[in-house]
Amino acid sequence: MTIRGIIWSVLLALAGILAAGVSVHGVWSAMSIDLQQDTVLSLVYCAMPVLCFPVFLLVRPASRSTFLLSLMALTFLGTYSALNWRTCSELGYCESVLATTMLTISTNVVLAYFGVVILNLIALLVDDHVGVWGYKK
Repeated sequence: MTIRGIIWSVLLALAGILAAGVSVHGVWSAMSIDLQQDTVLSLVYCAMPVLCFPVFLLVRPASRSTFLLSLMALTFLGTYSALNWRTCSELGYCESVLATTMLTISTNVVLAYFGVVILNLIALLVDDHVGVWGYKK
């Protein structure tokens, strides 16, 4: 195994661990969330993290998996920000939508979700058998 292969394996292992953690957080959220308020947002908020590990594991080629995970991470960020905005606007302490989104980005689960995407992207670039778009070199 080459150095590039070892780096690729380590990057994917780290991404897999993060993806599993995000999925566990999604399952925990699904068990503890109140679905009576904003049902659609709450379901998306729970479904996106739960699907992180299965998409990471099952969708191939890796470029398609990375693209799908990035769309899911952006959807999760938007949904989580909307739920945070709803909460802080009801309590009257919101500054702005951008401030709420920036606070949401700094949460551990959002950082982990985007970490999965970034590690997958770097693994795609390091992989010597597959080009950036998933086609054989």
